[in-house]
Amino acid sequence: MASFLRSWLIVAVLSAGASGCATRGKDLVTLHYAWPEPATMQVDHTVDVRTDWSDRTTAERRFTMTLGPVDDAGQRRLSFHDVEILESKVPIFVEPLATGIIDAQGDFQGIDPLEDTPALAFLDALPLSARKKAQMTRGMAVGLEQAIRNTWNQWVGSWHGSRYKPGKQEVLSSTMQVGTGRKERKEVPSEERQRLDVGVPCSDAEPEPRCARLQVVREPVGQSDRTPGTYARVELELVMDPTTLLPYSSRVIRMDRVDWNGQGGEPDFHESVHVEQYTFVHGLMPTAGPMAAVSPRQPMPTSPK
Repeated sequence: MASFLRSWLIVAVLSAGASGCATRGKDLVTLHYAWPEPATMQVDHTVDVRTDWSDRTTAERRFTMTLGPVDDAGQRRLSFHDVEILESKVPIFVEPLATGIIDAQGDFQGIDPLEDTPALAFLDALPLSARKKAQMTRGMAVGLEQAIRNTWNQWVGSWHGSRYKPGKQEVLSSTMQVGTGRKERKEVPSEERQRLDVGVPCSDAEPEPRCARLQVVREPVGQSDRTPGTYARVELELVMDPTTLLPYSSRVIRMDRVDWNGQGGEPDFHESVHVEQYTFVHGLMPTAGPMAAVSPRQPMPTSPK
C-alpha cells in the first residue's frame, strides 16, 4: 500500500512547489515577525483529500483577511471578510471563521466572543433550550479557537525568532499522533526535519528572489512510507518574507496509513493523503462585510495548486 502514498506525494509536491533557485548563506538567518499594520490580503484556501476507500474530495474558498489596527490594549484582530465558497465538498469549509487576537510579538492570544459575531446565527434557527445552545456555543468556540490558533502558528507563531543556517537541515525531537484504528490515535516519538532556503521567488506574481522557503517534515522515529504497519507523515512548506514573516503560500500534506482492524486479527490497512494550501495576494483594499457564500463556480484543478 505504500505505493499509494509515494505516488500521491510526488504529484502533490511537484504541482505545489515554488520555482526558482535558493541561495545558501554562511550566516544564520533569524525570522522576524513584522507584519505591516494594518495588513490586508486576499487568501485562496484549497483542500484536496484522496483515500484508497472513497472518491477524491476537494474544496475551495476565497476571502479577504485583515490584521489590525492596534486597539487600546495593544492587541490586533485577525479578521475575515467576504468569504466566497467556490467548492464545498469538505464540511468544515461552511463553518464560520472566528476573529483571532494577535499581540505585538506575533503570538496568538485567543478569539473574540462568538456572541459578537454572526457565527452563531444558524443556532438561533434551531429549537434549542438556552442550556443546550450555551453548551453548543462553548463547544464551537473551543473548536474555532483551536483551528485559527493552529493556522496562525503554521504561518507565523511557530517560527518567529527561529534561527536557521540556510540550506542546512536541522533535526529536532518531537511527538506526533498516529492512527491505530478507524477513530483511535496514539502519541508516538517523532523526528522533525527543518530546512530554510533563502533567495526564492515569493510567488509567480512577485518573482523577485527575496523570500525564504521553510520546509518541515515530521514522521515517527525510524519509520518511512516504506515501513510496514501504521504510519503518519506531515509536511509543511511555507514561503514568506523572512524579514516580516508575511506569508505568500503555505501548504501542509498529511499522510496516514491506519489499520482499520486495530482491535486485533488480520490487519486491514488503509491510506489517505490530505493536502491543504493557502495562497496570499497582498496590498488589497479591505472590504468590510459579513461572510458570504456563493454558488460554486468552476471546480478545482485535478491536481493541488
